[in-house]
Amino acid sequence: MPCLWLLPASVKADSSQKSIFQDDDHLIYNSTSVVQETVARLAGLGVNELRITVKWSAIAPDAASRVVPAGFDPTDPADYLASAWAPYDRVVRLAQAYGMSVEFNVTAPGPLWAMQPDAPTSADADHWEPNPAQFKAFVEALGTRYSGRYEGIPRVSVWSIWNEPNEPGWLAPQSVTVNGSVVAASADLYRNEMREAFAGLYATGHLSGHDLVLIGDLASTGYDPPGSDTAIAPMVFLRALYCVDLHYRRLLGASASALGCPTGGSERSFVDRNPALFFAGGFAHHPYYFDGPPSQPPGPDIVALANLGVLEGGLDRAMRAWGVRRHVPIYIDEWGEKSNPPDSYQDVTLADQAAYINQGQYIAWRDPRVRSMAQFLLYDTLPDDRYPVSDARHWRTFQTGLQFANGTAKPSLAAYRTPIWVPQAKVAGGHGLLVWGEVRRYRQALGRQALVQWRGHHRWTTIATVKLTHAQGYFTVVVQIPATGSLRLTWRLKSSPATTYSSRTVPVTVGR
Repeated sequence: MPCLWLLPASVKADSSQKSIFQDDDHLIYNSTSVVQETVARLAGLGVNELRITVKWSAIAPDAASRVVPAGFDPTDPADYLASAWAPYDRVVRLAQAYGMSVEFNVTAPGPLWAMQPDAPTSADADHWEPNPAQFKAFVEALGTRYSGRYEGIPRVSVWSIWNEPNEPGWLAPQSVTVNGSVVAASADLYRNEMREAFAGLYATGHLSGHDLVLIGDLASTGYDPPGSDTAIAPMVFLRALYCVDLHYRRLLGASASALGCPTGGSERSFVDRNPALFFAGGFAHHPYYFDGPPSQPPGPDIVALANLGVLEGGLDRAMRAWGVRRHVPIYIDEWGEKSNPPDSYQDVTLADQAAYINQGQYIAWRDPRVRSMAQFLLYDTLPDDRYPVSDARHWRTFQTGLQFANGTAKPSLAAYRTPIWVPQAKVAGGHGLLVWGEVRRYRQALGRQALVQWRGHHRWTTIATVKLTHAQGYFTVVVQIPATGSLRLTWRLKSSPATTYSSRTVPVTVGR
């Protein structure tokens, strides 16, 4: 393979942020009518991109066997069952029809014939030390089928490699003991998978400058003590991935060897061998934090929205340790807020969820390195009925939807469609109040404008009209508040008759 660090790794992103949405249950694992309805609903919300989990085992033949199928060419899409490709072909075509792009997150679980056979439990078997060469071959098959030149299937131009490799449910073992020291084995495993996947995308024309290839996709949390089935904190994982120590100095000797890192040679040889680490189009992250609002910083080595700068700074320092000076863009491609109801173990009310979704979008918007913001789930996931409602494990599924599982809308649905955030909701009399907002479908907004409205004790009054000119429909405006009351945004969809949409209501206070 040529030195990929000489090639453009991705298309350049502009200053706007993509709105990414993921709900595999309703976009992949469902009937055509449900998938069509879901894509249409998401288009109506102003979504730009669908994130789709492509599970290796869902497409690979004989995934439950330890033996590779006889005569099987894993790089050839035609050697896989057409029915296995069908859900992905369907969503790619529907996304194109509605003007949305698709991100394929290619990940475990994988076929048992591509895993090491010594997993300690059956639950670990389909993601235990995956074979990098077999993963490359699968990525080549995907890259060929979704190249835009295969049987009329649209091209997929956004790719992310593996999902949450610092979580034991996706890649194992996480940690192992080497010469009495615990090391992040999953970082070495992921480095190898990523290298081969990058090569597979290169071989099929997806690193030509027209595609965006993401690495990372890290979970935001990790735990102590480490173990084979214990998640590794993202910053610990990142340092191990880039072969640097706590102070971002290159690992040496036994410490390097235990992580599959170079123990000698030039810095360029490591860079050339691992082009994805240094020249992927972006680093993806999942900054969930369920213990408080998005503005609340988490603990050490944990990376949520409030401290994305820790991840950004760590990436910069890790790259500089190997002679690469680059500020890699950050892509938030999975995120959401759980709500109570339905999860009775959460402190976040329905109103809180709506507000936190808006605050999270605002925090991401303020960060110039963040190129996308995600919402995970349109519908809540059904609870785990193996456990009673009184057991916290009943709610360990994700209740981050904008709608309940039965389809009833939460307040967060309107909040997502028309975000609003007021950084300081109390202002002294005579002073202006900053309002941030977004109309995702600004091109379809009547007059391409939004109204900022205030209400005291009576009716809503328009206090500012905002022209929507920025990509993605973002805006900020300073308004004068007549008195203590409430604010909202409204806009009208160009239709007959015109439909009016409103944001959530924000209490504001005038006084000292």
